Amino acid sequence: ELITFRSFIRWVILTVGHIFCLYFGSVPQLTGPGGTTSAFLGLETEGKDTVGDGEGGDLQSVGTVTFSCMVILLAYKVLYESTSLINGHFPAFTCRKDVKEGFFSRLPYTWYGVTYGSIIFYFVFLMIYQNIAERGGPGEYFNLAGVVTHIFTTRTVNWLAILFLPLAAIAFDVSGKLLGNMFYPTQTQIHREIEAKGFA
Repeated sequence: ELITFRSFIRWVILTVGHIFCLYFGSVPQLTGPGGTTSAFLGLETEGKDTVGDGEGGDLQSVGTVTFSCMVILLAYKVLYESTSLINGHFPAFTCRKDVKEGFFSRLPYTWYGVTYGSIIFYFVFLMIYQNIAERGGPGEYFNLAGVVTHIFTTRTVNWLAILFLPLAAIAFDVSGKLLGNMFYPTQTQIHREIEAKGFA
């Protein structure tokens, strides 16, 4: 898309909508009294009553959950904005002789990139950062010691936020783009539709 004033304003409005969705969808719910819940390894475990389980209105917990929502929203945004999803073919490994394309042509690169290269990579490195903080003692990562296991194993509200906030934010994005493309299409959108119909 060419960067015109109209597309710039559209992107600014979508960005502000994402900010409002992520901030007001996560921070008030996670810091308020309704955010103090227990989950898998928290107070629901029989015979376990540890002080602090289920609590998480601090800066590290809320910040990590909000940033996790932002990373997942970014992955959704990449899937939505790239107009070249590569779905591949299942199974990628095949012994049939009538298949003309090779293994590398059958891989779903877009889905692997978003799933493994973005989301799973992020959660694995959260655990690595926590291990650095726990083993390294006071230092740069010390504030993250125990935070990741706390927010992902003792609070169900965090998982609800991580699952539904990026979906709400991308729904705002999709509806905004849909209305914009229907009533105020850009030159890029017009040319894409002409090309899709085969007139060009």
